[in-house]
Amino acid sequence: MKKQKKFTVWTFLLIAAICYFGYTVYHQQTLLDIGNLKVSSLKANIHSEEVKKQQLEKQKSLINTEEFAEKIARDKLGYVKDGEKIYIDTNK
Repeated sequence: MKKQKKFTVWTFLLIAAICYFGYTVYHQQTLLDIGNLKVSSLKANIHSEEVKKQQLEKQKSLINTEEFAEKIARDKLGYVKDGEKIYIDTNK
């Protein structure tokens, strides 16, 4: 007669360990993918904030200039220089 291999406790433990290892690797990979997405999103946010910061620093350096004061006076307050002619659009 042929000998039948016994299904021992050690065989069961080995199969269980392999299944647990496979599940753990799969679960960790999904967590890494989620983390990588968050990191790339944060890097994009950092880049856009750095661009905003550079624009604000440029604007900050222009605030104390005469050209900026003149532009604000013309655009927001409606002032004109002496000797300039004012044209009013009557179609509006």
